[in-house]
Amino acid sequence: MSILSFQFDPSLTREFIDLGYSLYRNDIRRVPPFRREIARQLSPGFYFYRKAGNDHRRFLAYRSGRVAGRVAAMVNADITDAERAPVGLVGFYECVEDDGVAAELLDAAREWLRTEHGVKRVRGPMNFDFWHGYRFLTKGFDRTPFYGEPDNKPYYPGQFERYGFAPLRYWNSIEVRGREKLEALIAPWEKRHEILEGRGYRFVPATRLNLRKMMPTLVDLINKSFGDFPDFTALPGAEFKALLSGLRYALAAPVSGFVYDEKGRAVSYGVIFYDLAEAVRPMNGRLNPLTAAGFLRRRRRARRLNFFAAGSLPEEEARGTGVGRAGLHAMVAWALDRDYDDIVFAQMSRDYPIQAFFRRLEIEPQREYVFYERSA
Repeated sequence: MSILSFQFDPSLTREFIDLGYSLYRNDIRRVPPFRREIARQLSPGFYFYRKAGNDHRRFLAYRSGRVAGRVAAMVNADITDAERAPVGLVGFYECVEDDGVAAELLDAAREWLRTEHGVKRVRGPMNFDFWHGYRFLTKGFDRTPFYGEPDNKPYYPGQFERYGFAPLRYWNSIEVRGREKLEALIAPWEKRHEILEGRGYRFVPATRLNLRKMMPTLVDLINKSFGDFPDFTALPGAEFKALLSGLRYALAAPVSGFVYDEKGRAVSYGVIFYDLAEAVRPMNGRLNPLTAAGFLRRRRRARRLNFFAAGSLPEEEARGTGVGRAGLHAMVAWALDRDYDDIVFAQMSRDYPIQAFFRRLEIEPQREYVFYERSA
């Protein structure tokens, strides 16, 4: 058993990437990430490596001459603890089902974080930041995954917990199938929607907007609505555009949109994606003319929606207008008008107030995700 550490070595980076595919070779439920995107994130030109104060180190574990595990240790200058001290991150974690290999990998990552950056707390899994993949799926391995969902081996959470990591935060996803259930879910928000429309609020689907023109507005809404969320960091504009560009085929524009207040200011938003898991899975992480053609054929058959994100300006929330609930009503109603009756309300914080509406209908979460922390 040996551990090798590096940063941008091309040959080792290929081994690092390859493990993320070879471990899942026989996993028929897996939706492989695109190799091109992983390679972009691990190349020197990626935005994370160019920002002052950021640092990273990658580790490969070898057993009997073969790669048996990988992890990246990272310091994001914008992610700190309550005392404003740097927090260590571990991400890109993949490992065989062997606690010894897992422990040696995580030991190496923690040692580097302690000695090079003096961190006292380590969190994970997180690939750089809030935006590029974090959390483990801990429950719901028997469900059909949706595109963009955290996807990992079922034994990874146990490896982290036996190593000393403890859950820091929880999220869940709730899938609601059937028109009647969706209508019952949004019924309590209908009056709020009517009241706000009567006051001059406008609920506008994304198809009626120039999305490129609205990009700065969307970025501002996301940054402000998530501003107090733990470990949230704003993205540079170029990287935000790169992320959205990769998702442009998934965006369900007719049922996503903005809410404008009586003064014409955008105060709330909702982003819904077509669930493209069944269209992306056969591509096996590779993007070329042949796989792209197959993707476009399968994309047209997507009937499940992924309610990915929604938020409102803090000052609007402070006014108590209920614009968030009204916006959710509008967007789910738009989906139903287009005969979409299968929606995943994705990766919601477990203490998010909307959870009460699902409980009222006795709809339980089917998936759970956990973000971990331990001392360095």
